[in-house]
Parts: sequence; structure tokens; C-alpha cells
Amino acid sequence: MAKYDYRGAVHCHSTYSDGTGSVEEIMAAANDAGLDFVIMTDHDTMKPKQEGEDKWHGSAMMICGTEISPEKNHLIAVGEEELKDVESMKDLSPQEAINAVNKQNWISFLAHPDHEGVEKFDVPSCKWEDWSVTDYAGMGIWDLQTDWQEQLNRDELTTDLYTDFARHLTGPKDETLNRWDELCQKGKVIGLGEITNHNFKREYDGQEYQVFPYETAFQTIQNHVLLDEPLAKDYAVARKQILDAIRQGQYYISFDFWDDPTEFVFEVDNGVDVASMGGTVELGEDPTELVAMLPEDALINVFHNGKSIHEEEANEVLIEINEPGVYRLEAMRNDLTWILSNPIWVTGEPRQPEVEEEEEEVVEEVSEEATEESEAPADGEEEVSDAPADEAAGE
Repeated sequence: MAKYDYRGAVHCHSTYSDGTGSVEEIMAAANDAGLDFVIMTDHDTMKPKQEGEDKWHGSAMMICGTEISPEKNHLIAVGEEELKDVESMKDLSPQEAINAVNKQNWISFLAHPDHEGVEKFDVPSCKWEDWSVTDYAGMGIWDLQTDWQEQLNRDELTTDLYTDFARHLTGPKDETLNRWDELCQKGKVIGLGEITNHNFKREYDGQEYQVFPYETAFQTIQNHVLLDEPLAKDYAVARKQILDAIRQGQYYISFDFWDDPTEFVFEVDNGVDVASMGGTVELGEDPTELVAMLPEDALINVFHNGKSIHEEEANEVLIEINEPGVYRLEAMRNDLTWILSNPIWVTGEPRQPEVEEEEEEVVEEVSEEATEESEAPADGEEEVSDAPADEAAGE
């Protein structure tokens, strides 16, 4: 079990591209929101890194990434050293861009894959369309802007869609999660939470709105990275800790606006080895158990290869698993997704469920009773003596 939980926001834009806030303003908001890190993804540029912005800003670190931004098929990339030739990567095919990112030991994620846009506000779709690609680390599975903008397609809009936006969110799209489940059965695909935030100023019905203030967005969809050791004070070391964990999928996605999910645990224990999110473990000779613990009660749903296998309202789950495959968890509170685990991959041959000792005793008793009944004489029949014939005759 990881001892340290560090929260961060991914997919944020500054004045280095089309965002409205400076890095200094954004990181001040990150500190106010209690974040430990922000992965900045300004479009097709390394300028924040070149200007020395990737560093600790108070108690939160800024990690410089980028969003490779052709018309469709946007790709989030993040790494340690400067990503060379990033400005021209938007002209590559999606697979070529992924290959170029991998070659420089950066991590790539398919960004907001099911973003539809909002026609009435001239917001174009930025969905991912090329599903033939391979060798990317993961994909966005829940994006704040994708979710919220879907609500703007209604015939009638009211101001509470903005002022009380969180109550109008519907959570990850089913098509996104279904595709993620399918991909995870073919290989390791890490899920990512995104906010896609620019703090745009928009006017509607004579009033200006900020969509969304950075501090507001930072309190919504977060990625909680799990570490065995505390974050180092040295920036380069701490950045490597965060990025190594993200590369391995050692984190969960959560909606932190109402409830703090810190202390969430999701593991599979085969009696010898324990795998946490992003890990792999083999079915054991002893019963293999899936364990989940939450800080508050929630509607917990455990999935195996994309199908729900266990659902209950609780703050912990302990179930025996006997099939190989991909296991993940969703938890809901306030009628909205609260926690999305990254998967655990379970290997090995299927095994028979362990029969409880009490169940075995009941089975034995039933069997004995059935045997006695079958040996007893039927009604109206005389019992046949096992004694020798001469004894039966009284001789």
C-alpha cells in the first residue's frame, strides 16, 4: 500500500499559448486549491520550460508538457527534458507524433477523445479519430470541458449551468469508458483525468463569464499519484517521481469538488504478491482477493473486463476473484462519479472458487441425509434383515 498521495491537475493552458493566465497566476491558484503539481500543456511549444517556469512555485510544482494540436487527434505529451521539434509535430500523422514523443522518452496520452464541441457557441470538436495508433501510454477518460460543454447543447440555457456547474456534470462518457475497457484487454492503457482549462472569458446574454477560473477548475477532476516515499524537495527528483508513477499508472482519478478521496486504496492480493493500480499480479494458489477502501461511503462498482461484477453502498470491498483479466473500480457520491481507479491486470489460469468450511459441512450433512433416506425402507415394505437365514427362521 502506497504511503503518500499527491494530487495534481493535468491539461492546462497559459498565456504561452491560448490560455488567459500567466504561469505565476496559474500556480498561485494551484497553491490555493491545495495541489501538489500541475502539468501544463500549452499548444505545440516548450516556451515555459525554456523560460525556466518548470520548478516549484510555493508548495506546488509546475511540470512542463505540451498538447500537440492538429485539427483532430490532439496528443498530450509530458517528460523531463525539452521535447525537441515540438512545433512541427502537429504536422505529423498521429502515429508519427506518438513515435516522435516516445523516441525522446516522453509519455503520450490521447487527449479528450470524445469531445464533441458546441455548435451554438462555435466550439469545434477535438475528438480523437485515429484508433489504429499504438504505443501511447494512455488516454483521457474524463475531461471537465468535454463534460460541461455537453450540457450547453440544451435548447434552453440557464445561468445555473455556470454558477452551479458541478451539479450539471454527468461524469465520464460511456463510450469513452467502454473503449478504454476494450483497449485495456489488449494491452496496458492508462486512464487520465483532464480539465482542459484556459480560463476563457465568454459573453452570453450581455454578461461575461470565466470558463473556468483556474482555482475552480483545479478543484474538480484531479489525478492522485501514489508514492512509497515522500516527494523530494529537489525539483528534478520530485518531477521524476511524479512522472514515473504516471507512466506506470500508479494513480487514480477523482472529482474533488465536494469530497476528498485521499486514503483511497485499490489492490489485488494473491497471498504472496500485492498489485496496486497500474500493476500486474498472477492468480495465486491461495484465494486471490480484490480489496478497496474509501474514506467515505459511496456506491462502489467493481468491473472485470468492462462488466460490472460487484456493486454495493459501502466504504470498503473485499471479494475473491478467480478469473484473469482487467479489474477496475468506480465509486459515486452526490449522483456523480467520485473516484475512477486505474486498472489492475490479473494473469494466470482461472481457478475454482474457494468453498467455505461451513458450506462443505452443510454439503456433507445433506449428502449423508440423502444416503440414509435412500437406504430406508419405503412405506408398507418390511425391513430385510442382514442376519443369516437360519437366524431369521429362529433355528
